[in-house]
Amino acid sequence: MSDLLLDELPTRWHGHEIIPDFRPMVWLVNAYVRGQTGDDPIGFAVSALWRFYKDPHCFLNDPQKIIDAYGYMIEFYKAGEKAAESAAAESSTAPSSGLAFDYQCDAGYIVAAFQQAYGIDLTADKVHWWRFKALLHALPPETSLGKIVEIRGKDTSGMDRADRDYYETLKERFALPDGLKGV
Repeated sequence: MSDLLLDELPTRWHGHEIIPDFRPMVWLVNAYVRGQTGDDPIGFAVSALWRFYKDPHCFLNDPQKIIDAYGYMIEFYKAGEKAAESAAAESSTAPSSGLAFDYQCDAGYIVAAFQQAYGIDLTADKVHWWRFKALLHALPPETSLGKIVEIRGKDTSGMDRADRDYYETLKERFALPDGLKGV
């Protein structure tokens, strides 16, 4: 993995040109957490490769090449996670189980938070996945997304009844749908 501060962010991965923008990775996570990967794993992998590689044709003739290329894409995804962890400390408000946010359900909050905190318009700007993850992890708690993530992860067990009821109501209001898998 490259050093986020010192190295140029990669636009090639394992010798192939890629689309390093955050969108293919967000699509991948959304599909995974919604269980949309299982019925046709090779078909799913091919769909993912079309989003990630600039020219996936070289993989499509051979199932083993599809599997390898998909593995490289997952490696790129994970490298973005590692880059984010090294760029920003993990939030102490993240819940110990379950998801703190969901790219699809919280899309509007994510777009607004990036605009508010960084002046980045995620609806128009291309942002490298590794940079996107680092910025996402470092969003200020003052953003709506930051507040919602804090609410979702709030431990109410030691609170007095009034505070616990207040936070449980907020947790219910901002709860993510049942059935989403953690990543």
